[in-house]
Amino acid sequence: MLGSPNGPSGAGPVAYVIFILILQGVAIVWLLVKPLPYRKSQVVAFLVFGDVGLASVILLDVPTSGLIGTFLFSLTGTMCTFFLGSKLLVAHLVFANLVIVYIGAAAYVQDLWGPWDALAAVLVAGGATSGAPIFAQIAWSLVSEDARQSEIDPLTRMKNRRGLQNAIEDLWTVAHGERSAFVLVLVDIDRFKSVNDRYGHDQGDAVIVLVADRLFDHFGKIGVVARTGGEEFVAVLVGETERLCELVQGVSGTLANGSDPIPVTVSAGAVVLVPDSEAWEAGLNVVNAATRAADSLMYRAKAAGGNRTVLEAM
Repeated sequence: MLGSPNGPSGAGPVAYVIFILILQGVAIVWLLVKPLPYRKSQVVAFLVFGDVGLASVILLDVPTSGLIGTFLFSLTGTMCTFFLGSKLLVAHLVFANLVIVYIGAAAYVQDLWGPWDALAAVLVAGGATSGAPIFAQIAWSLVSEDARQSEIDPLTRMKNRRGLQNAIEDLWTVAHGERSAFVLVLVDIDRFKSVNDRYGHDQGDAVIVLVADRLFDHFGKIGVVARTGGEEFVAVLVGETERLCELVQGVSGTLANGSDPIPVTVSAGAVVLVPDSEAWEAGLNVVNAATRAADSLMYRAKAAGGNRTVLEAM
C-alpha cells in the first residue's frame, strides 16, 4: 500500500499508516506470547481497534485498491465468532459492509467504475467479508451446542460430571485470583434405594429432579451444581467464607420437606478452602483432595443417621 503510486501520499497519511501497522504488529506479538484476554471488554477493545484501524487505513487508498483491503474484515469477524458472540458479529458486519458500500460509491463518483462494476465489486467484497464469519458462526454454534449437550444431565438438565470438571478450573481460578473461599459440597439422597424399591424408578426420577431443582435454587447463583451419579450431587461454590458456610450448613434443611409426596432427606459433606489456607499451594490438585475429603464427610453424615451436613476446613 505504501509503495503503490495510488497509495497515501504526504507525511501525515504515511506516518498514520505506519503507526497503525506498528500497533497491529505489537498486538499480534502480544497475542502470540501472552495469555489470551479473558475479559470480554479486552476482546471488544481489540475488535474496535481492528475494525476502526483497518477502515481508517484503507480509506486513505484509492477506492479500487481499498476495496481489496476490506477482505481483512473477515479476520476480525471470525474473532467475533469465537470470542464475542453473534450480536457483536452483526455489529461488526454492519460496520464492515458500510465501509464497503462507501468505497464502492466513491469509486463510482470518481469515475473509476461504472454503476454495474461498482455494484458487482461491492457485492463480491461484502459476500467475501461476511461469508467466512457467518459460516464460522453457524459451524461454531452447532459444535458448541453439541458440546453443551454433552455436559448436561438429561434427567435434571443440570451439569453432569464432565460439565462439572470443565467448570471447576474456572471457579478455582476466580477464587484464587479474588482471594475468595472455595467450597466443595457432596450431597447424597438418604436411603434412595428404598424409594426406587417402594415407588418405582419413575417416582425415583421425580424425587431426583425435585432435589436437583432445590439444590440449584439454593446454590446455583454462587457456583456450579452438578449431578455426578444416580442420587449424588456436587456443588462447587466461590464467595465470602462466612456466607458460604451458612449456605452449606442449611442445605439439608432446605432440600428436605416432610410435605412432599415422597419425603426424603439428604446427607452432605463439605470442605471449605479459606483464602489464607496453605492448601492453595497445591494448585488444582487441591480439588481432588477436597473431593475425597467431602466424600468421607458425607459418609460420616450418613453414619450419624443422615439428614445432616458435616463441614470442615482445609
